[in-house]
Amino acid sequence: MSPKPVVLHVGEPIKYNHDFYENELCERFEVVHNGDLDRESFIKALKSKKYSDFSAIYRPHFQTGGEMGQWDDELISLLPPSVRTFASAGAGFNWADVDALGRRKIWYANGAGASDEAVSGTGLYMILSVFRNFTRSQLAARTWDPEKFNACHKLTATISANPRGHVLGIKLAYKARAALGMEIYYYDVVPAAPEVEKELGATFHGALHDLLRVADCISLHTPLNKHTQDLMNSEAFAVMKDGARLINTARGPVVNEDALVEALRSGKIAAAGLDVHYNEP
Repeated sequence: MSPKPVVLHVGEPIKYNHDFYENELCERFEVVHNGDLDRESFIKALKSKKYSDFSAIYRPHFQTGGEMGQWDDELISLLPPSVRTFASAGAGFNWADVDALGRRKIWYANGAGASDEAVSGTGLYMILSVFRNFTRSQLAARTWDPEKFNACHKLTATISANPRGHVLGIKLAYKARAALGMEIYYYDVVPAAPEVEKELGATFHGALHDLLRVADCISLHTPLNKHTQDLMNSEAFAVMKDGARLINTARGPVVNEDALVEALRSGKIAAAGLDVHYNEP
């Protein structure tokens, strides 16, 4: 019997789906765990073929398994020719150079879609927060200072708005349309199917700045790559409506934070809800 293909497991042991892991994955593959938890030792292990000619890399947790740092040409060039698949948890692929992987004929697969429900729920909360100024109100209440609380109460009454009827540029569309009564305008590289647009009453814009000019709230859901880094920069904020709002549940570097701070200070942007930041640990 020929030996089972080897899968290199990076990161912590699995936490879920133990039956499938033990009865399906481990029956068909030999799973070996990476024990070299820094870039230097991991490179040494690859050069010495410590993990043999493995066929795939498996990273089941998006919060672990990144000890070796960025998967760039330096690392990818050291992979054995037998590697054909890199399967990673998480919705993005900015930590791995997919072009370099492609040149080695290695498929990169992520967990896109698995987090849709959680992220869309977070996005919905952020939309409500930037329209109703929840964070400002909560911080004022937590000061236990009646003067600050009353001042905030008076201010938020004049600057807050209801989301209903406002234009939202996103893919968090179903919840925002059904729960908040928002109008859905969007921009994407590939338009949604006609039946999806019809169901949502969604309006497609063929250029980002065309969408920015009409949206009351922009919600970002784009992957991070060389084309989308600093996508929301000074020029992008400049074409937005005065007092528009921004939600980012994608990747931090999609928004140039210096430009965002300036837009907030000038009042060009009324509020921002950030699930991610430009520089994260």
